[in-house]
Amino acid sequence: MQTENKSGWLNTKNLVFLLVGVMLMVWLVSVLVDSRFSELELATEVKISDQETLLVAIAETTARNGADQITESIVRDCSVDERESFDYLLSRLNDGLNHSQLVELERLFGRCGSFFAERKSVMVSRFTREIEVYEDYVDQLSLISGDDKFEDYKVSNWHELSDLEHKQSELFSKLVTLQDEIISNLLQGKSASSDEIVGILVEVSGVQESLLVARQQATTLRTDLLSL
Repeated sequence: MQTENKSGWLNTKNLVFLLVGVMLMVWLVSVLVDSRFSELELATEVKISDQETLLVAIAETTARNGADQITESIVRDCSVDERESFDYLLSRLNDGLNHSQLVELERLFGRCGSFFAERKSVMVSRFTREIEVYEDYVDQLSLISGDDKFEDYKVSNWHELSDLEHKQSELFSKLVTLQDEIISNLLQGKSASSDEIVGILVEVSGVQESLLVARQQATTLRTDLLSL
């Protein structure tokens, strides 16, 4: 009888130790998981901060129609001499150029005319891609924290700025196309007061107005984003 009681006591004691051990293990796992999530959350916040710094740099460069090293390696301008000749002839277009000068301007236009528009387009595309990376990081942080972080990090505002920059890029390219059409019409012997060229100039004016509006909207939004 005494042996049975001792055996029962040992079984009860073992059961208590087992339960305590299980509870301790659950607690340790919980602590480790919480620690891991905290580390992951912190690491993601660092990624977001670094990506935001990159977005600010690209936004500022794009705003002044500049380019970073990556874009400069993709889109290259014509030679310095060609650029100087092109800019000179283009600046005198309203004063009137002779036929040989128009021929030279058209040739240079093919090499130099679209450079700034293409550079703007590449910068905007890069800006859009980096915003997508930024959004992925914010989405990851939202999943880790269990809270929607998109408003906190102004993801929709960054996308809106990207859309406005894209609109400017399209309008910029449209101006280049219209400029080329004017040169082509002049080469065909049309005068600056011809219906064809006057019609193009009216379209140019409309595009310039739209470009100004888009630029002002982008400036306002960019200022708000960079001041956060």
